[in-house]
Amino acid sequence: MNKCMELEDRILRNLLTQYVGIFQINISEGVVLCLSDGERVVDTSKTISFETWLNGTIDICHCDDRISLLKLISYDALKQFDSSHEVKQCTDIRLMVNGEYRWILITLMHDTDDAVCKGQITVTYRDVSHRYKYYDIIEKKNLELKKLLQTAEQYKDALMSEAIVLYQVNFSKDIIENDIIQRKKNSELKVLNAVGINTPCSYDEYCRRWHKRVSDDTINNYMQLETSAKMIDEYNKGKTLLTQDYRTLDTQNEEMWVSKTVYLAKDNITDDIIGIVSLRNVSERYHQEFLRESLAKQASLDLLTGLYNHVTGELLIKNKIDDGIYSDSAFIIFDIDKFKLVNDTYGHYFGDCVLQCVAARLKESVREDSDIAIRYGGDEFVVYVNYKQEDNIKDIVNRIFNNVSCIYEGYQISISMGISLLSDGNPHYYDMYRNADKALYEAKRSGRGQYRFYGECSEESKDAG
Repeated sequence: MNKCMELEDRILRNLLTQYVGIFQINISEGVVLCLSDGERVVDTSKTISFETWLNGTIDICHCDDRISLLKLISYDALKQFDSSHEVKQCTDIRLMVNGEYRWILITLMHDTDDAVCKGQITVTYRDVSHRYKYYDIIEKKNLELKKLLQTAEQYKDALMSEAIVLYQVNFSKDIIENDIIQRKKNSELKVLNAVGINTPCSYDEYCRRWHKRVSDDTINNYMQLETSAKMIDEYNKGKTLLTQDYRTLDTQNEEMWVSKTVYLAKDNITDDIIGIVSLRNVSERYHQEFLRESLAKQASLDLLTGLYNHVTGELLIKNKIDDGIYSDSAFIIFDIDKFKLVNDTYGHYFGDCVLQCVAARLKESVREDSDIAIRYGGDEFVVYVNYKQEDNIKDIVNRIFNNVSCIYEGYQISISMGISLLSDGNPHYYDMYRNADKALYEAKRSGRGQYRFYGECSEESKDAG
């Protein structure tokens, strides 16, 4: 073998490592010479008919790719290629190789400048399946992302119908990439301008700056969703929808109640946790709730004094007694001495002012969270006091008695008071009321302007009524 033939043989063997098939087609004679079958150099002196070679190729071609194959290597397609000025044509086709379909890059080549080579076309098969594995992964990821984005867009559309603010956050990177816009009265206002920052910006920094615009009574609720780390933690716990309400100043420093909704999802390509944040103005809802609470409160209060009325006060005291939380409590009844004379002498308006003064002084004397103060009717008041064993009930009674016994507009307000203790026995509302009323009778019988405990009453007073 001479050196030229050795060189050609080495080149051909090197090509075998890159191609799974090399063929030389003679269009004029309708024959095909197989130079390599992918594993070895074959006998180059043997040829097969073009029809046999084409049918064999069609047989191993994937059914979905046969039309593409014929557009490339049918007799008419090859004739057209041979007569054209194109040097190369190629396409990817799935062919059966070693028992499985592989993606094969079929390439046609011919020398358009060499008249001797006219009608001669070289066909190469190159396995490019690895490329499609990568493409399949990318396509799958793209489909996942598309599905995620479609879901996100649908959620955006749903939120946008009511949202005054809508923006997206990458919580894994702690970044807001786009401007945050507030829709208000047919105008759009840049939210970030209110806190002196621009996008892209940190979600944590934005929330930290907005923190100062949130009301003190709702700040704890606001802080629950004010960092990216908290959002990621909630997602890792399996939560994808977070909500909170808080009171804040908007971009124009007008107060409003805001309902914040955060939709969380994972980007399946980057594994980043992303979120769509929606802010809705729910001030009207809270205004209605406030009105309902105000009306309910008004229905439970005495309109003149602001204390609990008879009906509400009685229910509250009964609940306290039934709960049995407090082992020590006192039921106090008092009224204003000779109050009818006040009305007759100074008029009913002055009498109402005296009642309001007594109620105000009573409120100052009791603990709002545990004691119950009631205007029982007319000039009669009831107080239910809870106290601890180490407390001196007489000190508590003295404080209330002395604070209410005051001077209003030069008039000395005098009261008489009766006290019944839970420890006196019969721990029921009407028993305690009746015992306190008997103690009040004893205080009045003793000259008014004083108080009496039921346990200190004479047998005559206890038997009265």
